[in-house]
Amino acid sequence: MSWIIQIRKYATVGLGSAITDFSIYGVLIHFADFSPEGANLISRPCGGLFSFAFNKLWTFNRKQLTGTHRELIRFGIVWIISYCASILLVWGFHQLFMKHQYLPLGLADSILHLTGWKIHMVEVLPKLCAESLVGIGLFLSHRFWTFRHH
Repeated sequence: MSWIIQIRKYATVGLGSAITDFSIYGVLIHFADFSPEGANLISRPCGGLFSFAFNKLWTFNRKQLTGTHRELIRFGIVWIISYCASILLVWGFHQLFMKHQYLPLGLADSILHLTGWKIHMVEVLPKLCAESLVGIGLFLSHRFWTFRHH
C-alpha cells in the first residue's frame, strides 16, 4: 500500500481517535471539574484503544489474527511512550499558555462559550499542541515497527 493512502487512512483513524479522546477530555473538564492533566490521564487511553483496532484492521490492513499478540504488545510499548510524552507535553504547554495568555485565546474562549462549553482555550490548546507532535511519532512507529509486514 502506498504511503499516501496509509497516511490518509491513519489521519482518518487519528481523527476518530482524537474525537474520542477530546470528547472525553472535554466532558471530564466541563462536567467533572478535572484539570487538563487529570482529564488527559483518562481520555487518552480511550483514544488509544480506538486507534489500535482501526489502525490494525484498516490503516495497516492486518486482518489476520496471526501476530495480533505481538502487534498488541508493540502497540502498547509505543503507546505508553507516547502517553508519557503526551502527559509531559500537555503539562508543559499548559504551563506555557498559563504564563502567556494571548488576546486570540480570549476570542476563542468567547466562541467556545457561545457553543455552551465552559472550557477555555488555555485548557484545550495544550492538548492540541501535544497530540499534534505525538501523532507524527506514532505514525512512524506503527508504520515501521508495530504493524510492519514481514
